[in-house]
Amino acid sequence: MFAGLVAAALLGVPAPARAHGPTVEIRATGLSPALLNLFEGTTVHFANTLDAPAGLVVLVDEAGRIRSPVLKAPGDGWHYTFEASGRYAIRLEQRPEAKMTIVVVPKRAD
Repeated sequence: MFAGLVAAALLGVPAPARAHGPTVEIRATGLSPALLNLFEGTTVHFANTLDAPAGLVVLVDEAGRIRSPVLKAPGDGWHYTFEASGRYAIRLEQRPEAKMTIVVVPKRAD
């Protein structure tokens, strides 16, 4: 795969984008959207839009299963793949009122 990316870069061909699911924006008004419904295995991108010093944020869930690295500046992001079904109450560690809910359900059988 690496060789293919190098060849694509040398030939001016765009490399394939890495797919992920929805994006959650970390805003001054909180997390947006406030609710996501996902299938197991969906990767969510969390994007910091806050200016420093207010921009220093850590995402956690109330059950203690999830903890992001510190997102320090606008444009900093973090991906998390939700592998297990359940309800996740996600919030900013620094601002507990900035929260959202993610509901993960099993994948449908084809």
